[in-house]
Amino acid sequence: MAQSDTVPIWQRLTWLAFCYTFGVFNWFLYLGLALQSGTFFKKDTEQDRLRFAISRDQFWNLSKQPLPGFEHAFFKLRSGLKLHYITNRSKKEKGNGRGNLFVFLHGFPDSSMVWRHCMQEPAIPMHSARLVCLDLPNYGGSDTFKEPDTSVLEAVTEFIIATREQHEDAASDEHKDFSTVIVAHDWGCVIGYRLAAEAPQLADRFVLSNGPHIGLSLANKDRVLASSSKIFKQFKEHPKTNFGCLAKSYHAIKPLLVQLLMFGYIFAFHLPSFMVKYLGTGGNKAFFRGCLHLAHGKHEDEWKQQESLAATLGPGPNELATKTANGESYGDSIHERAASVGVLFWHITAYYRNGLATNHWEKSLETIADLYNLESEAESSASASVSPVRRRSSSSASSGLWVEQYNGSLKVPSTILWGERDRAVGKAICLDGIGDYLARGSEVVMLPQTAHWAPVEKESRAAIAKVISVYAATGPGDELPVYVTKEVDSVYPGSVSLMKK
Repeated sequence: MAQSDTVPIWQRLTWLAFCYTFGVFNWFLYLGLALQSGTFFKKDTEQDRLRFAISRDQFWNLSKQPLPGFEHAFFKLRSGLKLHYITNRSKKEKGNGRGNLFVFLHGFPDSSMVWRHCMQEPAIPMHSARLVCLDLPNYGGSDTFKEPDTSVLEAVTEFIIATREQHEDAASDEHKDFSTVIVAHDWGCVIGYRLAAEAPQLADRFVLSNGPHIGLSLANKDRVLASSSKIFKQFKEHPKTNFGCLAKSYHAIKPLLVQLLMFGYIFAFHLPSFMVKYLGTGGNKAFFRGCLHLAHGKHEDEWKQQESLAATLGPGPNELATKTANGESYGDSIHERAASVGVLFWHITAYYRNGLATNHWEKSLETIADLYNLESEAESSASASVSPVRRRSSSSASSGLWVEQYNGSLKVPSTILWGERDRAVGKAICLDGIGDYLARGSEVVMLPQTAHWAPVEKESRAAIAKVISVYAATGPGDELPVYVTKEVDSVYPGSVSLMKK
């Protein structure tokens, strides 16, 4: 019997009423903040519209380079839908398979262009590694999934496997042995956790920043509730003698209440579609502008509103008419998003409504076969050579045969770079205890001056670029470095290694 069936109907109705009421409260709260800041009624000037059009053309015109050294490309899924990505290596270039492969996954409300600052850091290995920044389904230039549930995991897995094969096919014999690293932020991080737990054959290492591990977050929620409830019961039994337990009970549950307030936007995204769409469009896209302004933190000199909006909203009608040099174009399903910011906002917030983070992933037969082939190739390579990379891939994948101690335990070594000042994903609920879920060879590095958008903020993006450069410097068959705090500290003084496993 499903767990929801064991819960009394009155409790379920009470919870639904709370969710709806809290969602409406946050909906008005965000619009109220836009009114208070004075941005709600602010209109774009002609110069603003021109800057937005220029930036949108720069990022999304398929006939142009979106970033220096990068080009647009598409991957067609088995379903017929297309994923858009940018890469520093042409698919037609001979011998372009040298070096390690890095796949970047963005979060909400961003696109592949959120990595544009990071990709221009001096430490980024433009010539010694292949860099691939993917637009997740419903975002940027990728097609729209009407119900983006675990089908997103299927699509990302299919894309990564195909990209690995393409990279290997393009490599010369001496470069056939390479490492694959997945770098992810926010929703990309949530997806990364699931891939590292449920499809460990995909990569040799994950670099994750500021996104919740859902299993850990739910476990922390239950722990906090149980602790607070136990203390409160002592107060109820003897209110006079145990009056101090009331304050202790509040302090025990406070981290959960704070995280609930932080996650208020999620409840707003579950409101009726006309309210969600208006949240994205109201006040001249005030919600988008607020998120993007927070991403730049204290670096006001770098905050370019129109450029950031163009990078986030994806291609417009003019860009949809463009093609790459080899004739590739955007998918048909993007036209609806390009014509309406409200529709775009409804589709990108669908990740919060369709169970991508929590639903059971029933892998397709094609995905199972592809992952099995990756595992078999890793085992064959490990037995034929002394390559520690292939040996690690094989052992990581095979570890899936063992019973997990914790739901969602990762089976691939991971480096977590966490911005301590995050106002969307709190440390107490979403990070504390993560060591129980990590594979051996993992590390958690705290970035004290960084908030949520680690790929954007100046100090933290330099740290991410440094980590990427360290992993890119390993040669064919060499084992990836395990701990990188020392390298991070060289560009981010004050960074702290919270744990090594």
